[in-house]
Amino acid sequence: MTDTFLALIPDYGAYVVAAVVFLASLAVPLPASVLVLTAGSFVAAGDLSLIAVSFGVLAAFIIGDQVAFWIAARAGRPLIAHLRARPSFEPVLAKSEAMLERRGAMAVLMSHTIVSPTCPYITYLSGAGGLSWKQFTVAAIPGAVIWTAAYLGLGVIFAAQLEQVISVLSNFFGVVLAGCALLGLGVLLRKRWREHHQTH
Repeated sequence: MTDTFLALIPDYGAYVVAAVVFLASLAVPLPASVLVLTAGSFVAAGDLSLIAVSFGVLAAFIIGDQVAFWIAARAGRPLIAHLRARPSFEPVLAKSEAMLERRGAMAVLMSHTIVSPTCPYITYLSGAGGLSWKQFTVAAIPGAVIWTAAYLGLGVIFAAQLEQVISVLSNFFGVVLAGCALLGLGVLLRKRWREHHQTH
């Protein structure tokens, strides 16, 4: 799937990258970070406009955030229940919920930057009642700016070593995601243990 999207960049440029970033903000499993890095390498080669790509990615991220927040605000409980019903999502969702409860708006900023695997889930949880729209937006927009600048910048600077950069980032976020899954599982088990003892 990643190769398919990468092949579209020379013809559709910022449009395809922005579309993938938007959908990834809604928790659709698409390689947004890889495409933004690759777009940065096209910018370095002079094949794409830095302004067009930057604006497209940032706008797609912010709009995707807002759409996800309002979807959750309208259908919060059913949506979260649907995500919880999928075993692969439950540990990360539990970790995201714990982060949001402990850190509030700071969790939104973290999820948009250094803990990006949790980003869509933090957004959905915020919209479902975890944060007000203002609290969410004040943290989400700077996070989107940082993420966009970081990934595009890495793509531009390390255009000639793009595969190595992608590999390093994949390993890093793989560790982050595994850590989130383990912590989330711990939070889930603790919650269920408490519920069990309260009913007995």
